[in-house]
Amino acid sequence: MSIVIKVRLIKYTTDGERLVAVSAKQTLSRKPFSYQWNKMSNDEVEVWIKETLKRNHFSPWEHSVYTFVIEGCSRVCTHQLVRHRIASYTQLSQRYAKMIGEYFKVVKPPRIASRREAEKLFDEAIKKAYETYVKLLEMGIAPEDARYVLPQGISTKIVVTMNARELHHFFGLRMCLKAQWEIRYVAWKMWQEVMKIHPLLFKWAGPRCLTTENIVRKGGPITLEDAMSGNVSFTIDRCPENIPKNQIPLCLRNAAKILSELK
Repeated sequence: MSIVIKVRLIKYTTDGERLVAVSAKQTLSRKPFSYQWNKMSNDEVEVWIKETLKRNHFSPWEHSVYTFVIEGCSRVCTHQLVRHRIASYTQLSQRYAKMIGEYFKVVKPPRIASRREAEKLFDEAIKKAYETYVKLLEMGIAPEDARYVLPQGISTKIVVTMNARELHHFFGLRMCLKAQWEIRYVAWKMWQEVMKIHPLLFKWAGPRCLTTENIVRKGGPITLEDAMSGNVSFTIDRCPENIPKNQIPLCLRNAAKILSELK
């Protein structure tokens, strides 16, 4: 079974970057909000966004909101996803939608698919689970009860809404190499989506090594692209996952490989 996970940004705050910057400046300026909104230049927008990073002042980021649809991931992945509580979720319901025929699809982990014996055991278990599920439905068992035998790897779809602050936190945890491969893929794809429309906000976002560095770094934050290239040196001794600073760029590149591995 091939893995086809689709991540799309379907709605967002159009002027999110300006909204974050003006909101940040509003905390210090006594002039009307409309004055700052109309007068702030694009260069000043980036200055104020960087200022929020330096001061770890992320409440202005909460005003910019993003909605994604994620299709083809497993329930394993969404169980991890919904643990991020400052967000809204709407997921395909197995209480009412019957997971039969073409709608019964399972995500097979690459490490299982790459080993013949493991893949055989996996396929047999999935086949047995599906056959049992169908038999229960044929017996008149309600889908909400029959679903108890469905595997966690079953494919699902979910609509996710997060603000920029929560995305920044989410990327810190889930883009990291330590995150499981599937949700790491989803996180990197979500980051790619928001980078298309709000690079001034999200070029500074990434795994916690980057966000930790940007809080303590003197002279301004660094971008994820700079961090991955190795063209800049980290000032923190180790990342939160205990990776030495000289190994962080390689670790970041390894984390990003999931994009090509599941392409």
